[in-house]
Amino acid sequence: MALKVIHCGTGNMGRIGLQRIIADPDLELVGHYVWSEHKVGVDSGTLCRQPPTGVITTNNWDELLALDADCLAYFGDAIGHEEESIRELIPFLQRGTNVVSLSAFALAHPSSAPAELREPIEAACAAGNSTMYFTGIDPGWATTDLAVAALAPAGRVDCVRVLELGWWGDYTAEFVCREYFGFGKPPGFSPILVTGGFIEKMWKPTLEQIAEALGVEIEDWEVSYETDSLDHDTETGFGTVEAGTASVVRFELRAMAGGQPIAVVEHVDAVARGAGTQWKAPYGPYELSHRVEIEGDPSFSVEIGYPGWSAGPATVLPVVNSIHAVCAAPAGLLGPLDLPRYWSRNVRPSAKRISSGVR
Repeated sequence: MALKVIHCGTGNMGRIGLQRIIADPDLELVGHYVWSEHKVGVDSGTLCRQPPTGVITTNNWDELLALDADCLAYFGDAIGHEEESIRELIPFLQRGTNVVSLSAFALAHPSSAPAELREPIEAACAAGNSTMYFTGIDPGWATTDLAVAALAPAGRVDCVRVLELGWWGDYTAEFVCREYFGFGKPPGFSPILVTGGFIEKMWKPTLEQIAEALGVEIEDWEVSYETDSLDHDTETGFGTVEAGTASVVRFELRAMAGGQPIAVVEHVDAVARGAGTQWKAPYGPYELSHRVEIEGDPSFSVEIGYPGWSAGPATVLPVVNSIHAVCAAPAGLLGPLDLPRYWSRNVRPSAKRISSGVR
């Protein structure tokens, strides 16, 4: 029997998630929340370029709460207002509706999440016998699930490095690109990524999760940030990046143990092709990739590359594919090490399914 799902959000990621929920035969879309007034009262299929679904959007949470759905797939933007976003989820968890999300990055490692975010969720899950699962960042499965899976053939582990590498030239979020990451800024500029502690806030939970898998205590944290430029202007999705300003940024967040890094997040993100050639780049023909490097004995790497530049589906699909596992899991705020393995069961129609049952 298909699980009943409420969807929230139709931004860049939410739209992909909505398409995938509609297309999954083991999921039934029963409700859809939107923030924008002009999207209220519209068929969900229309908002994601799909045939009509019969599900009409609303901005009334109470209407959706009354549906008693199995799961809420939450694709809201929680950056800067995490507590507000979590308040929207609490009534569903209290009622017994499970929640899966790619928002609220502090929840990537539940045991180290801030108490003001974690405790209300845990209380709501206990009251409703429900489960909440956050899939992570970069995208989460690549920097947590894939990193942990890559440890299976490892021997001595000196360091686990998770990387994002490639081209951001089509990004349209100007404030994020210029002020958070520093693209288009002169040499020596320190963006919010550094000055606002954004690197630590976004990526510490990922490294804490890896350290937990390794059974290692993190003793300290280190951050590095550097940029490089080209000698000509570059047109990007968010405007012109002038010659001599940052067209590629490289940063690291290092979790230290025994005086050396034990887990590292490394980014080399460029808005101009050909910039930063002295640094790491995707293997093969891809413009964007996520890589896991195991440094030790033996040393090796695992990488997934994306045709075109977007990792959107790879970010979204773990949310959709986790729904059945989350609905079957014990109550509570769960992390990647707490949830059973999950995967897509949405196979091509010509392949005969041996059972209609799903986990």
